[in-house]
Amino acid sequence: MSELVAHLPVIGPVVALAALALAAVFFLVRRASAPGAPSSALSVKERAIVAACADALFPAGGPIPVSGTEAGLVEYIDRYVARTPRPLRPYMRLLFHFVELSPWVFGPRRARFTRLPQADRIAVLASMAQSCIYLRRVTFLSLRTMLSMGYLANEKVAGAIGVACCATPFERRAAGRAAGEPAAAAPPSLAPGVTA
Repeated sequence: MSELVAHLPVIGPVVALAALALAAVFFLVRRASAPGAPSSALSVKERAIVAACADALFPAGGPIPVSGTEAGLVEYIDRYVARTPRPLRPYMRLLFHFVELSPWVFGPRRARFTRLPQADRIAVLASMAQSCIYLRRVTFLSLRTMLSMGYLANEKVAGAIGVACCATPFERRAAGRAAGEPAAAAPPSLAPGVTA
């Protein structure tokens, strides 16, 4: 109970931020469904938020030389949202807008996420990952999971980490054996040239 009382000064702004983000999402969804709207599942603003998050999580100068936007994460997330059942899409949009507006409440500077410099964007995501507020941690984990799926699906990224893409990983390999001959079991490969 004392932990709840200690977090009461923070709960009010979090609820206000969530309400503001939800209102923004419904406004954008309503505007996106207007005639002549782009065929994208994400609005222009949501695409900018995803791009800013992608480059903060996967910067160009990181261990893998392909940045988040170079790996096509904006398009990947756009397709991901389009494949999501329609009743769940507002929650995904709320997640993006929560990230966009959270620096206003939690810092490090009182500005939108997309208007922060790269170092501050990284600091915002790091503070979300370590936050004592459950909603902020879950938001970060959800965002990181979606972006990581798209990043690892990119062929250049897969090649940089030594993973061979295989569209049918569970089918038996028939090449090189006669009919009726059992398949030789090869040891699992951890990386090119490394076996378990």
